Amino acid sequence: MKNILFIGGAGFIGSNLIKPFISNAQYKVFVYETPLANISKVAPYDNEITLIRGFLSDHDLLCTLILENKIDKVVHLVSTLIPGSTYDDYKREYENIIFPTIKLMGFCAEKKIEFIYFSSGGTVYGNDSNEKFKEDDILAPISYYGLSKQIIENSILFESRISKLRYLIIRPSNPFGPGQALNGNQGLIAVAIGKILSDEELVVWGDGKSVRDYIYIDDFADAFFQLIEKNIENDIINIGSGFGYSINDIIKHLNVIVSEDVKVKYEKSRLVDVSRMVLDITKLDSYINVKHTPLEFGIKQFYDFIKKN
Repeated sequence: MKNILFIGGAGFIGSNLIKPFISNAQYKVFVYETPLANISKVAPYDNEITLIRGFLSDHDLLCTLILENKIDKVVHLVSTLIPGSTYDDYKREYENIIFPTIKLMGFCAEKKIEFIYFSSGGTVYGNDSNEKFKEDDILAPISYYGLSKQIIENSILFESRISKLRYLIIRPSNPFGPGQALNGNQGLIAVAIGKILSDEELVVWGDGKSVRDYIYIDDFADAFFQLIEKNIENDIINIGSGFGYSINDIIKHLNVIVSEDVKVKYEKSRLVDVSRMVLDITKLDSYINVKHTPLEFGIKQFYDFIKKN
């Protein structure tokens, strides 16, 4: 039995990542969430996971949890920032997330526990003109969100050099699918579907030509599970589809799926948004059998799921 702890595991990504682990008898799943977090996404798994409430800054509680339950792997999914976050948001993130994370990875190094960190393939590479971004490309984030991810990545690599921390850094593209908030402030496909269902305008920053890499959430969760099953450690890995689609491409797909034109309002572009972000998944492909749900099929599955539920 392997014991795995998901910090921030009740959110959209975390609640989907835990599914393959729950269905595998080799794993026991623990989820650590703040007392304020909505846990409805993991409520169906109440009898299959152990849920503990606490803040990332509750270092003693977290360390006790890890030791008492003989946790083998810590999966860190926590961030309070988005690409549009301000400097004041970043200062709070540093105090409440970044510094406690650095402290936690030091503890994991001491106890020989693997530390798995979910960074951001969409923001850490910055606004370079690369056709596709590889893991060894220069990091040049242009948002406080991306900067926060880079700082934690650098801290992990530093801890590995000085204390032999066992780590895995995941750089996701843009996962989408069931469980994603329709009324949030990030996640183009989910937000667009929410606007369609509420008959509201979708606000697009810029001319809609900016390109992103989208991956269906089931494919994303499967890729992560395979990496853990293969015990991949001490590496940085992009997880995406390897394909790029513009915002206007997404809108066209939605127009076909809902059989009507999405209402769109184009606004002036923001400095924090990169113009193109597509991940090179050659390394991921070398480790696992990557599944790829075609974008239009993934969007339709997501839309049908929402309509049904």
